[in-house]
Amino acid sequence: MAKAAIDYSLYLVTGRELLPAGVDYYDSLEASLSGGDKVTVVQLREKHVDTAEFLEIAKRSLAICDKHGVPMLINDNLSVALALPPRVGLHIGQTDLPLAEARRLLGPERLLGISVHNVEQARAVLAEGIADYAGVGPCHGTQSKAGIGEKDVLGPRGTREVVAALASADGKQRLPCVLIGGLNQKTAQRTLYGATSEANHPDGIAVISAIVGRRDADVAASELSSIVGAFKAQLPSDISPGKLSLFDAGKQWSDTSALLKRATQIFAAHRQSTHGPPLIQTLTSHVSSTLSANVALCFSASPIMSHQDQEAEDLARATGAVVLNIGTIGEEARRGMKAVGAAANRGGKPVVLDPVGVGASAFRRAAVEEIMDDTQVTLLKGNSAELSSIAGLSEVTSRGVDSGSGSLKDPEGLVRSLARKERCLVLLSGKVDYLSDGHLVVRVENGHELLGRITGSGCALGVTIAAGLAAACNVARGDSVKGLSTAMVRAHPQDLIPGALVGILAMTIASELAAARQDVKGPGTFIPALLDELASITPETMASRAKISVSQ
Repeated sequence: MAKAAIDYSLYLVTGRELLPAGVDYYDSLEASLSGGDKVTVVQLREKHVDTAEFLEIAKRSLAICDKHGVPMLINDNLSVALALPPRVGLHIGQTDLPLAEARRLLGPERLLGISVHNVEQARAVLAEGIADYAGVGPCHGTQSKAGIGEKDVLGPRGTREVVAALASADGKQRLPCVLIGGLNQKTAQRTLYGATSEANHPDGIAVISAIVGRRDADVAASELSSIVGAFKAQLPSDISPGKLSLFDAGKQWSDTSALLKRATQIFAAHRQSTHGPPLIQTLTSHVSSTLSANVALCFSASPIMSHQDQEAEDLARATGAVVLNIGTIGEEARRGMKAVGAAANRGGKPVVLDPVGVGASAFRRAAVEEIMDDTQVTLLKGNSAELSSIAGLSEVTSRGVDSGSGSLKDPEGLVRSLARKERCLVLLSGKVDYLSDGHLVVRVENGHELLGRITGSGCALGVTIAAGLAAACNVARGDSVKGLSTAMVRAHPQDLIPGALVGILAMTIASELAAARQDVKGPGTFIPALLDELASITPETMASRAKISVSQ
């Protein structure tokens, strides 16, 4: 098989020590290569046998791989690779034989892969131009390789940086790559999406125990193949730098009137949905729970305030969207957010993250980093201090969990760059709200200052946004949309921006209407009036009162 024709989608690294009791290695390998959805590359890994035994295992394994037309490589052992036909390749690590020497001994025809663990190694391998592909990891903690500590784990976002370094800025060079380390049926999807940037994307995943450790290796391979296939199906054919974007379809909303029209259409569908009110699972601060739940009810949604990680998978089958708000971030909430976010991703449900006071403490910062690694966020919402902290800026500092929004020299630049980096919608909330998908910035000038004088209004805004995104997903259900968009959400990609806008406009316009009422004397009377107005706001009112503009 020509090197250029190799499909790296599902790369199996063998590990006989991980086989279930009573399962024969060769039977397991045969099963993983059988059927339509199967392993596409095999790397034979034997760390505890002598060369003669390794060679015998390799010969029998090669016969099975040849039967199914699947290329095979040898892990580390050059002598075993050279004792086999030229169609057998070699994979080496950073501490093994130098890459140039390995190529000299192997010759030009054999497949040669190398492991890379950081950006510097990736850049060096790309510059050398010797390897045929790279294995990037460890993406997660793994028991398949000894000596891996927490500091060695890249996480999906760290993996993204390494993968990006395997493509040149001008698009003229690109080294195929597979992700490895802790990848399985639960982690593969998020890791593939998380490792993708405008610069590059992974070509597949390398797994060991996720297949070898199963008695039904054929089913395991099919499950993983489907995950990789779904990921690849949404990638654009043009992967040159600057072209691979999460929300390319949103560029059509450069026309403000068209954007507002679509938002009101989604809002109208939400109010009259045949699917019933979307269930919004909200993990938020104790002081905000009541207001957030009431806001959900008034906005034609149904609230559930569960923080328990044990029921995350079950609830994910019923939820329309989730809100992760770190206002009160104890260990239970932290575990819950990790489980709920990941389950929502697997179910194609929108995730709104509100990193309250993220810059106020190292603990909060670590919690947000963990959430953003484990979860593909659909919309990241915060004030100037919070978003500046995530972006690594020191322009605005946090004073605490209720810190003011501060001011920024370039708010549009912040939301645009952060959206491109994190591949999600970003909302900068304040006197003026800025919503971006990385290309467009929607400026919203609605809202009343009384929102800033009650506890939990920002948390409640996250709920209305989540409901708006859930409404966009319900519209897609009506259109029989199948599969995930590039945001890991089951929705038309172009509907995510107007869907989020529905939630922003509903809350801010309702605040204006509430504040104008004669029975509102201050914050105490404002809250019930806000709920009343939110419950009664119509698409027509939204269209007539919206103060939005779009810039590119």
